[in-house]
Order: sequence, then structure tokens, then C-alpha cells
Amino acid sequence: MVAMIEFFTVLMIDYQMAAYDAAPLASIVYATESHCQQVMDQGLADPIYDHIVKLYGNDIFMTCEVSDVPSFILKPKLRPKEQNNG
Repeated sequence: MVAMIEFFTVLMIDYQMAAYDAAPLASIVYATESHCQQVMDQGLADPIYDHIVKLYGNDIFMTCEVSDVPSFILKPKLRPKEQNNG
């Protein structure tokens, strides 16, 4: 039996500064990687990304980072064994 597991995924907009390890400028948590990827593919985060580029320059990147924290675990149930009633 194989369990299906989804993991929380964080959309991160980050700014790289020379000699400084900063926290992400923006992050949004999604229940699945596909939800996060949809946001990037459909350009839904582009307005905030573009605004941050105007403020801080071109050293900005946006990515979906999959966590190791499960958001959903589906464990299929075993089929009941047939009972002989006769």
C-alpha cells in the first residue's frame, strides 16, 4: 500500500544582498506544490514581484520551496477480505 503525501510549499520572493544573509522579503504558504506553481505560472505574484524589483533592484528571485512538513496524507484503505458465509 502506497500513501499519497502532499507537502506545504512556500512561495518565496527573496533579495540577495552582498555579504548579508537576509530573510525572504515575502513568503506565502500553500498546501501543495502545484498550487504554488500555479501562482507563478499564471503571473499572480508578478505585481508584488515587480514592485519589489523597483524598490530593491534586479537581485530578486521568486521560487516555490517544498517543505518537509506534510499538509495531507492519504492512506488508501485495504479492501475487505471476502467472507465465506456458506
